Amino acid sequence: MTKRMFMGGFFAALLTGMAATAYAGDIASMQPVGFSADGKVFAFQEFGLKDGKVPYSDTYFIDTDTGADLEGTPFHLELTDKDANLSKARRQNLTAARQQMDKYDLLTNPGLIAAFNPPTELGSPMKTIRYTTIASDGPPRGAYSLLLGDAEVAKPESCKDVKRVIGFTLQLIEKDGAPNRQLVHEDKAISDDRGCPVEYRMGGALVYQPESGKPVHIALVLALSASPDGRNGRWIAVPVHP
Repeated sequence: MTKRMFMGGFFAALLTGMAATAYAGDIASMQPVGFSADGKVFAFQEFGLKDGKVPYSDTYFIDTDTGADLEGTPFHLELTDKDANLSKARRQNLTAARQQMDKYDLLTNPGLIAAFNPPTELGSPMKTIRYTTIASDGPPRGAYSLLLGDAEVAKPESCKDVKRVIGFTLQLIEKDGAPNRQLVHEDKAISDDRGCPVEYRMGGALVYQPESGKPVHIALVLALSASPDGRNGRWIAVPVHP
């Protein structure tokens, strides 16, 4: 597989549509940025209107070996001035993140959209996703399946009025077409930027194949949090190393 893989506006448009129609509340839209050439860094931007009126944009840079944010990231931005709009928030946020984007040459390596799982699709499973990869340099590869589960975590003080706050686990249950049991992620605590999550769903999967080395998979998980107006949604990128 080469680096000539498409991501682009199609994925952004789908995720934007999902954010607008799936639930009441503030469900963030998400746009993948890309990978470093060696696959060790992945970045994405999420954006939306907080409380339906405050434009925000956040750009995350993920260490795909550890799953942690790179030091000094993410880049957070909210605009409260009178002429604020979402376009302005996104541009300013990407400008702030541009040095890191250029440092890792992320726009050169978009990766492959291996699967997309919008909650607006009737019959779309919430907790699983199954996909394969494009093999331009050999025989077709087998399927991969990811499974979400709940994880019991301590309730953050900011969520004391929410009855039950949960974390998530992620397992790779199929690898190259064969049954598999690999725990990819298990929450031990809830980060502040998730809010008070009460539900998680699989949103998609990306794959990137470096010129040398093993492929990197990214599971896109949507965390849905309780709010007075419905549910708020924030994206989590989980590296998977089959």
